[in-house]
Amino acid sequence: MNRPWWATLLQWSLFAVVMALVAKWIAASRARERPAAERHRLQHPPATLVIGLIAFGFFAGIAILSNVYSNKTTTIYTTLMFVGFAVMALAMVADYCFARHEVSADGMRYGRMTGVRGSLTWRDVTRVRFSQSMKWFTLTLADGRTVRVSAMHVGLPEFARLVLEHVSPAAVDPDTRALLEATADGHPPPVFG
Repeated sequence: MNRPWWATLLQWSLFAVVMALVAKWIAASRARERPAAERHRLQHPPATLVIGLIAFGFFAGIAILSNVYSNKTTTIYTTLMFVGFAVMALAMVADYCFARHEVSADGMRYGRMTGVRGSLTWRDVTRVRFSQSMKWFTLTLADGRTVRVSAMHVGLPEFARLVLEHVSPAAVDPDTRALLEATADGHPPPVFG
């Protein structure tokens, strides 16, 4: 298939523009003002649900269509790849529905993507790190449990303020401390990049 060079350039340029718009939409939905009653709640913005459902529909649709309409490129491997992407999109939906947390001066009640709920006290936190590649804060507890808070969550400034206030300074590495300070000032970590 010989496509002109400008068609490939146009395709990738359009992809880049769409991704930039999605990133801007997510950033805007995280920055939206919230009622004072929701200040202590951390949850994904609705954009996460919308993106997860669209991605699931897209990849599940491709998996189905590629098997309904016979073509030379359909194999079990391509079908499994598209089904895998659809399952990853469902993981985003599950994270939107279940990964909701509530912070207070005492600690945090948290939810995991799997629906499991738990709680922690700030004094039990032995380590706080931010993963640049995964875009989440990891809190390691004295009993070995780990709790992850996504950078996509709405409500991160209150989370950051409480961590800085109540977790032992020795438990927070310097890079994460700087990121928490910026987040507490209303500048959460970027979701993309």
